[in-house]
Amino acid sequence: MLGLIEPLIYIKELDKSKYCLKESQLTYIIGKGSNRYLYILLKTSIMSVSYGSKQKWIEKGYEHFALFGPENLSINKISKEIESSRASFYHYFGDMDVFIEELLDRHWQMGQDFNTAGIESCKSFFPDLYKLLEKYPIPLQFTRQLFLNRHIPAFNYMFIKMYSSHSHSFILTLFSEQFGLHQSKEIIDNLWVTVGESWYSRLDPNNLSTAKMQQLAEEIMNSVLKFMASDLYSKMHGHR
Repeated sequence: MLGLIEPLIYIKELDKSKYCLKESQLTYIIGKGSNRYLYILLKTSIMSVSYGSKQKWIEKGYEHFALFGPENLSINKISKEIESSRASFYHYFGDMDVFIEELLDRHWQMGQDFNTAGIESCKSFFPDLYKLLEKYPIPLQFTRQLFLNRHIPAFNYMFIKMYSSHSHSFILTLFSEQFGLHQSKEIIDNLWVTVGESWYSRLDPNNLSTAKMQQLAEEIMNSVLKFMASDLYSKMHGHR
């Protein structure tokens, strides 16, 4: 039977190999009828190693999706960067579709963190929103990839869901106050969607500074405001 120190040494080696044992194998290693505490210790430690390895896949995959796009997700590249085997990928996810679902779930969680931070720290549209965005470069680029790949239904759905979540959590209020918008909620909402689509289509992933992102938003809004002041907009709005 393994002594108290040996299970801990075994876990250290287990972590290096990124190997995951089944419960039946644990019973065999420790020995039937052995100390229940050691069994639980080893089982809990292995579960922790397993969870940690899965998180590494998700975290690195999330980063790769954001930086290189979904079409360039590579199991080989990620496995090398996190020093884990390809077999562990299929153990945790089964296939790429399930892996991407996990990445989308992570993105939604990051989006909720962003909303919380926005509600707490953003007092004005300029520059507060863009200062906050600068602190979330990977989630921002992940959203950009969703936008660029909207022809894929799951990505289009998540882009719309995330954009709407940010808008209604805190951004629309700041947006309306910044530009003195007094139209109906529906019109302001549609206006913000138009601005956002233009912004993401022109966003430079190589320059995500507060100044550059705000400058882009100002340029787009200046064009939008000019259109809103035009006779054509008045006729269109009046026709509605």
